[in-house]
Amino acid sequence: MLTKEVFRHVNTVPHMAQVSVETMQKLQFELLPHPVDSPDLIHLITLFSYHSKMQVTTPRELSHFFLVASNTICALPSGDLAAIERVAYEFCEDKAKNGVLYTEARYSPHFLLAENVPSDIQALSEVVRAVNRGFARGEESFHIKVRSILCTLVGTNQALDVVELSQIFQNEGVVGIDMASQATRDPGEHVEVPDTGVEVEAFQTAAKLGIHRTVHAGETGSAQMVQRAIELYHAERIGHGYHVLEDDAVYNTVRVRDIHLENCPWSSYLTGSVPLSTPKHPVVQFAEDEVNFSISTDDPMVTGHELQGDYDLANYWGLTEVHLIRAVSDIQKSYCPSRTQFFFHL
Repeated sequence: MLTKEVFRHVNTVPHMAQVSVETMQKLQFELLPHPVDSPDLIHLITLFSYHSKMQVTTPRELSHFFLVASNTICALPSGDLAAIERVAYEFCEDKAKNGVLYTEARYSPHFLLAENVPSDIQALSEVVRAVNRGFARGEESFHIKVRSILCTLVGTNQALDVVELSQIFQNEGVVGIDMASQATRDPGEHVEVPDTGVEVEAFQTAAKLGIHRTVHAGETGSAQMVQRAIELYHAERIGHGYHVLEDDAVYNTVRVRDIHLENCPWSSYLTGSVPLSTPKHPVVQFAEDEVNFSISTDDPMVTGHELQGDYDLANYWGLTEVHLIRAVSDIQKSYCPSRTQFFFHL
């Protein structure tokens, strides 16, 4: 039986760094020689190092959270349709391992294009088809249901593309559109939901076409951003929405119209959207008021927590089993077709 940690030595520069050597010596790790032509352990350590750098473990501003995700995760498979399909397939595997039966994965097709490829509908459609192929294989292999929500970012002039793609693939797994804003380090410059522009036009068009709509609002922005998302964008669901509690009138609108709030406990802290000093987390208030809400993960790669971790955190705050059951039982607020909703009621 081993009584101490044993690591094979890897002849790559990061692991020959003086700080790494000193740390390993301090921890009394034994380093065994490892031939440079053996890739397995190098791959493992590289992946572990990458994963650890991806995670945000202490509260930061939303701009940092967004930067980590967009500059690394999205950059990896961009332009590689086979890689995109594989990521979609393995997404299904990850969700199934966490006990998920139905999920709506949102992504930006534009982010997954190669840099030298024009962002026309034909190229974007190939990205969506690759994702759909991965999801279709994953559904068959892991016995879950997966649908897509296509996302646009404020100020990118991509919103009308997303609406068109949603029309094209409405019978192939795409069930709605989403809008998020690129956070800035200056809160005064950060507009979650603009009141003019192509985004408004796109979402109003989507409403006329019967395309489902969700909007990131009230995450770091004010309650007025939630109001704008509901009134101008005809949002059926609000991504996060924590700051809706700052305005009683807007909060009452959410309650009366039964607007669904997509809450992500761990990311709410790690993005700084809800300060640690907050006496009662908004999710607790939503549960107590029987507001229509759900618990989601946001981005497990960055938060380091899968769905159970978000449930555990919500439970730590005081949400009961009844609250959590209510949060996941209203399948009607999902965008899946009625025949799929029937399947989950059986």
